[in-house]
Amino acid sequence: MYSTLVRTLWRSQRREPVGLFFQFAFAPMMVLLLGLLFGNDAQAEFGGMTMLEATLPGFASLCLAVTGLLQMPLTLITLRESGALQRLRLTPMHPGAFMAANLTVHFLVALAGMLCALTLGVVVFGVELPENPVGVLGTCVVGLAAFLALGYLLASIFPSVGAATGIGNVLMIVMMMTSGAFGPLSAMPQLMQDIIEFSPLRWFIRPTQELWYDGSLGDTWPQLIALIVLLVVCAVLGQKLFRWSPKS
Repeated sequence: MYSTLVRTLWRSQRREPVGLFFQFAFAPMMVLLLGLLFGNDAQAEFGGMTMLEATLPGFASLCLAVTGLLQMPLTLITLRESGALQRLRLTPMHPGAFMAANLTVHFLVALAGMLCALTLGVVVFGVELPENPVGVLGTCVVGLAAFLALGYLLASIFPSVGAATGIGNVLMIVMMMTSGAFGPLSAMPQLMQDIIEFSPLRWFIRPTQELWYDGSLGDTWPQLIALIVLLVVCAVLGQKLFRWSPKS
């Protein structure tokens, strides 16, 4: 049943090329665009690294987070508003099987897109391989799972596709601005730096960067633990609050 659902949902994803593009092709396309625009010249503002070398780990984490914050809620709410979830609920299929299959498809598509983006940066633009590739991959898996769980919770709360799009984009912009993905945080006031440490996207990006550049988690263990807590809390709350039919 589970494998059949995964195949069915994958075929459904392919019928929505725009959504599939943002989950799979968006990250590689952005890496290609940024690489062509900024080239391979080292820049002082990035500590003597190229723009891609300085931002690729954070950008990869950001693209995975987009899947959880935007794509996951939109998919579930669209199915709910169309009545598809309600019809599924009336079948003998266990609800957990559908949710697991849906999470699996989003997880695999997003992870494949991220790996393509990283490969493109390394092979085409000469970005150095991470010091700890296994650690980077493991952190990306944990971070993606946490943001998918967050998306699951948001899909349980948002009343409509319009709300999911608007609020999701606002959340994403706020997290981007407070993540440190595209530049050093040292230029910000100390109070802002302290506030930024509570950003879920920062919890994702910081361990990824640490493992990429230094090969160890260093002092970023608290961020990784926070991601795991986010995963568990959002998964539990999402399961309790999830609605299979639209509000009347």
